[in-house]
Amino acid sequence: MLEVKHILDDIDEVTRRLKGRDPSIDLSPLLGLDAERRRVIKEVEELQARKNAASKEIGALKKTGQDISGTQAEMKALSDTISDMEHRRVQAEAAVTAFIEVLPNIPVDPTPLIPDKSGNTVVRTWGEIRKAADWPFPFRNHIEVGESLGIRGGLDFPRAARMTGTGWPLYRGDLARLEWALVWFLIDRACTSDRELILPPFLVNSRSMFSSGQYPKFRDQAYECRDDDLVLLPTSEVALLNLYRDEILPDDVLPLRLASFTPCFRREAGTYGKDERGLIRIHQFNKVEIFALTRPEESASELEAMIQHAQSVMEELDLPYRTTLLAAGDIAQQSACTYDIEVWLPGQDAFSEVSSVSNCTDYQARRGSIRYRPADKKKPEFVHTLNGSALATSRLMVAILEQYQQADRGLLVPKALRPYFGGREQIDPTPA
Repeated sequence: MLEVKHILDDIDEVTRRLKGRDPSIDLSPLLGLDAERRRVIKEVEELQARKNAASKEIGALKKTGQDISGTQAEMKALSDTISDMEHRRVQAEAAVTAFIEVLPNIPVDPTPLIPDKSGNTVVRTWGEIRKAADWPFPFRNHIEVGESLGIRGGLDFPRAARMTGTGWPLYRGDLARLEWALVWFLIDRACTSDRELILPPFLVNSRSMFSSGQYPKFRDQAYECRDDDLVLLPTSEVALLNLYRDEILPDDVLPLRLASFTPCFRREAGTYGKDERGLIRIHQFNKVEIFALTRPEESASELEAMIQHAQSVMEELDLPYRTTLLAAGDIAQQSACTYDIEVWLPGQDAFSEVSSVSNCTDYQARRGSIRYRPADKKKPEFVHTLNGSALATSRLMVAILEQYQQADRGLLVPKALRPYFGGREQIDPTPA
């Protein structure tokens, strides 16, 4: 959530940056809402001062034995008016809060202030890009490769649809083990000496969703258990952010680096297209997340380190990728700056996101009241929070199935995953 004072102190610049995300954003109503809030607060303070003066007057009149009935009547009228004005103050402050809590984060440099994907900028490419036509044998997309592995170890979308519905994955046998090997590999890479592994609950409450910036705007994308005020995690970023909600951290624990593994659940309502079948866009996927809480002056360098980590994982898997700096109109609500790492999918003839690494500055920390006490200051300040997929497995599996397919319809196991897969080098196809 944004700070009202920050907005009003530099409203022209804040407006310029927010319009870089969405040209329809208009901050002018906030001026009126804040003016009303200030007017009501001032009136309450003036009335309270008059009440305090009347109270002192009553005390003085009592000492001299004078009639206090008139002053008492005035005090009661003031008390009633103050009670009414306090109610109006609460309403005025709630109106200001309601206005700013749906505003997105303010983009920071180097985010291009362009309100759509046309402003995205590729900043790095790695690996050899091979198109489907370049394969020395008939190319098969990931669905065909997965199905060719059969019951021995492939993808089984028909049975997944029968038990749950469309858009849900089901891995079998060797491919299920390969998915788990990928998770182990990603956890090992994420859990460096200064990053703590967290295995959080897979459900969080609505306050946690608000703190992370998921609510209220993206409520329609969440799987809710409304009777219990619980929500299936859309990303473990939500859980990691709320690990320190409503706390003041000591300065010497920062930067605080975390990692987690969870499945993630998203409705993905209205986003499906004919080219997003199979594992491209699904309702449930596994993800290893990295997360950091830092001092404000350290968040830019932390972002760079997290990007480097995600890229290094792609290179160990020997999967071609590119890194893209997202334009303001293409970043998440809570983000101020985001880089996507996108793997090459020959079956789609396109790059597809497998990681988003974002600096959320103090946006989430304000919503979740996460502060730290600087060593040289008495007053606590809000931390900066950063998050990154390191990585999501579903589209990685698409890339592995397509880029490591073999002429005999089997699947070569990436070298980096073999120690997690019993040393095996290949998954054989189902016999004809």
